[in-house]
Amino acid sequence: MRVVSFLPSATEIVYALGKGDQLVGRSHECDHPPEATGLPVVMKAREPMGHLSSREIDEKVGARLESHEELYEIDEGLLARLSPDVILTQELCRVCSITPKGLADALEKLERKPRVVVLAPTRLAHVMKDVETVARELGVPDRGTAMVAELERKLASAAGHERARPTSGEEGTRPRVAVLEWLDPPIVAGLWVPDMIRKAGGLPVLAKAGAPGGRTTWDSLRGAGADLLVAAPCAYPLERTLGELRGPRPHPLEDLHPPRGVWAADEAFFSRPGPRLVEGVELLSDLVHGQGRPRRSFEGRAVPAFKAPLPPYRIPTRR
Repeated sequence: MRVVSFLPSATEIVYALGKGDQLVGRSHECDHPPEATGLPVVMKAREPMGHLSSREIDEKVGARLESHEELYEIDEGLLARLSPDVILTQELCRVCSITPKGLADALEKLERKPRVVVLAPTRLAHVMKDVETVARELGVPDRGTAMVAELERKLASAAGHERARPTSGEEGTRPRVAVLEWLDPPIVAGLWVPDMIRKAGGLPVLAKAGAPGGRTTWDSLRGAGADLLVAAPCAYPLERTLGELRGPRPHPLEDLHPPRGVWAADEAFFSRPGPRLVEGVELLSDLVHGQGRPRRSFEGRAVPAFKAPLPPYRIPTRR
């Protein structure tokens, strides 16, 4: 079977299922695991925007969406040569991938039509179902079932998990958490991220599970009284996030001073609906219930936004 993935999370799922050898093409954002970067790029952004600021990117993308322009393009000649049996894509976000119309136009020119598998999760449970869907499409349903069982086991063992189920009247005792999927303007992550926050024992603020992320203001964030803020702008490497937060001018987040701090984290823990969301829950749980620092496995992938690096992590002694 020959598979082309236009979705980074789907690419990660394929590799996690042990079927990476069936991938023959990818989008330019499919960069994990590292071996995926060796695949031909079939879909890419029409205009690179990595050199622009968050505000400039937001304005440019907004203008293009307003005029119904495609943000991505498909190399139709390459797609025809690769002749895939299956294309993995999504219809959830016009900013993240080719639109259904753009894909349909490209497929119309192919003599041999591939099967298109659309993934559109809005809740954490849907992500698990998507793993099983991809596994079925690749002919390994048992691997999908086993993979979901392992992911759910990790969720159940995340620190603070038991506190994710408060008894009646305890809802207000949960630490209040906001994850930002964009910095200028600030956008609070929605969809599956509120589920992740609850799994970690926190209370999501300014976001509703299953609903897209919402634009907000720094004053609204201040008024929400978040105990923990995590900055993980979609598609931003951690170094770029830190560069924006620690820029020449003080960033508004620096003035909010939530009790559990402002952290910058690898965006893949939150924005890619695949296996690494479980790591995102573990990270949130560490920050919500731990001693102010994540476990060693997050070293270099989650750091305090406005402080010097923390000393080496030491496993706390149980009493």
